[in-house]
Amino acid sequence: MGLSCKVHAQPPAEAADNAGKPPAPVACLPDGRGSLKARLSGAVQAELVWGNDGTECTGAVRPDGGIRMRFSHKGGADGERLVLVFGAAGLREGQTARALPVNVTVIREGLGEFYSTQGDNKCTLDEVRQEPLAGIPRRSRSYRVIARGFCTHPARAVRGDGVILLSRFDYVGRIDFDSEDKDETLEGGPMTAQRQMERKR
Repeated sequence: MGLSCKVHAQPPAEAADNAGKPPAPVACLPDGRGSLKARLSGAVQAELVWGNDGTECTGAVRPDGGIRMRFSHKGGADGERLVLVFGAAGLREGQTARALPVNVTVIREGLGEFYSTQGDNKCTLDEVRQEPLAGIPRRSRSYRVIARGFCTHPARAVRGDGVILLSRFDYVGRIDFDSEDKDETLEGGPMTAQRQMERKR
């Protein structure tokens, strides 16, 4: 009986092996083509050049239609993670478009700061196109999204007086039309963003 107890107390060999393995590296797209470039001024002054490695990117359908693209990257000695979110209400699956309005949200996760254009009349996608990531016939509705654009007005702080202007940006990410993004905080709405910050306290 004593031997039996000792045997059950030991962790499985597979779990022990996995515990010693380093975490999988963060990457945007499996083919290595993911990226984000942007020029920021105001509360954040930076020339972002995020390659595929180290960049997290996701995309999903917005509840009210269109798509939402999210890019994040860790940087700085303080461990701050910067998040950029692009919401295009007028974009459909597989569509190519020009001069498309887009809402932009910037989140400084390490500081709990949210900045949003709070509308789609301040930033524009010069061009956006979608390329299927699977062959035809497609088993999944996943696309590579290639876009470039600019903002004429800054994203304003949800709380406080700060602003961040993205004078230009371009990105390559992924959208999955089989998934729906229900997180309204990613649009930078004043009330939902404030509630999210309060939950983190």
